[in-house]
Amino acid sequence: MQFQQQGKKNFDKFFDKSVITRIGKRSGFVQRKPKKISAYHFVVGFIISCCIGNYTFSEWAFQIGLLSGKRVSKQGVFDRLHASTTVFAKQLLEEALLQQAVKDFTSSLFKAFGKVLLQDSTTLRLPQILAAMFPGNHSRGVQKAVARIQSILDIKAMKFIEFSLGAFTQNDQSASGSIISLVKKGDLVIRDLGYFSIAVFDKLIKAQAHFLSRLRYGVTITDRQGKLILLKDLLKHKHGVDRWVYIGSEKKVLVRLVMIPVPPLQAAEKIRKAKQDRDARLNHSKEYYQWLRFNVYITTVDKDVWTASQVYQAYRVRWQIEIIFKSWKTGFNLQHILHEGCTNEHRVRVTIFLMLLFICLFMKQIYVRYKTMVEKKANKTISLLKLSLFVNNNLKEIIAMPDKLLKEIIMLHCCYDKRSDRTNMTDLYQENEN
Repeated sequence: MQFQQQGKKNFDKFFDKSVITRIGKRSGFVQRKPKKISAYHFVVGFIISCCIGNYTFSEWAFQIGLLSGKRVSKQGVFDRLHASTTVFAKQLLEEALLQQAVKDFTSSLFKAFGKVLLQDSTTLRLPQILAAMFPGNHSRGVQKAVARIQSILDIKAMKFIEFSLGAFTQNDQSASGSIISLVKKGDLVIRDLGYFSIAVFDKLIKAQAHFLSRLRYGVTITDRQGKLILLKDLLKHKHGVDRWVYIGSEKKVLVRLVMIPVPPLQAAEKIRKAKQDRDARLNHSKEYYQWLRFNVYITTVDKDVWTASQVYQAYRVRWQIEIIFKSWKTGFNLQHILHEGCTNEHRVRVTIFLMLLFICLFMKQIYVRYKTMVEKKANKTISLLKLSLFVNNNLKEIIAMPDKLLKEIIMLHCCYDKRSDRTNMTDLYQENEN
């Protein structure tokens, strides 16, 4: 049994058969004319087996057979997992990052900037046998196996700029400076406290790029004359603070400090969680609990570009990458795919790189392609989570589907519900437009 001819043509176009074949040869994955398993069939067979929820060597081999019309054994697939396969999968991913379409989706909130880069990481549990290669956290004296994927996303174009795969122990702080080589004059970087580094902030300023971050509690703050600003004095401003200050004790960096009061119920919840912190080493002060009554940001964006309220709105957009990570694990089942049978390091790396490749293709050829179209025609916003789940569960049917029909199905089944108690990322943009 083989795919219908039109379905095969659509798969060739979606995955770009010529690119996969070329990189297969360049990376050393293909060293001679393949008798049974081509680079293209290897990749597409893998993606299909993952989408149908049966990521085993047997299913992978079966799907390759459907594509090629040849008999392929699970041992034949297993034998293809080696160092050159990891290089092949990684180079495919790098090529996909370069080939993404550039399209501006943002509102006036970010019109003053070039790229708007969100940097964050997510972790994936692995079989215990891989703990030496992917050292993770310790639980009851046993070190777990955990991988960490560092991601940088340009939200103006909704495209990924960079991925890096490492161990859980390679934390966000150690990756903080990696973004310097990717920014240009006029770009904006938005990151959370995990990447907080005064030295990196200083480098971003020297590169004439902007940043937006939360301020870490306890950092030294001085005014422009070098006089120490006591936090207790700042916390007295019940209606907030918006002023330029220096942060840091040795290296001092000039930033705009924005403190916005948190609604009482939200502040009470933050304080309640802090008091229940299980880490016995933390003995929070009264000043710290006062600190939790504010959202505290630092940025280099001036007041004539962003009001204090817009600083808050801009930082909220950082949750876009959290939604994307959720779509990886829930929509594309990335965590489920890394099951207990994935005990080979090359299999783990190939699995992650090829799934990220698929996700990049999904973003470019489905999400980005239909996002504006659906918003204009139906006045609806596509839910990334719903769409990823839908595509993952129906890949064969979707790729063979006429464009008009797919658009109608996306509008019907893959958009946010109209609910007053939920705000999505497009809502955040539109709030700023009004």
